[in-house]
Amino acid sequence: MQACAFVTKKADIPALVKSQFERIYAAAKLECYFSDSENDALAWLAALGCSLDKE
Repeated sequence: MQACAFVTKKADIPALVKSQFERIYAAAKLECYFSDSENDALAWLAALGCSLDKE
């Protein structure tokens, strides 16, 4: 696993979701990104060289 992008627009408390996962991913030394937009999240992952494989 290289990175993870979270789309938090439907989260009840987006700030809480972000703070919890930021700590987890920081401890694991993995990049993470938070957005209200799925397109922005996918674009960020693509910029890191990640792809959406549908296999």
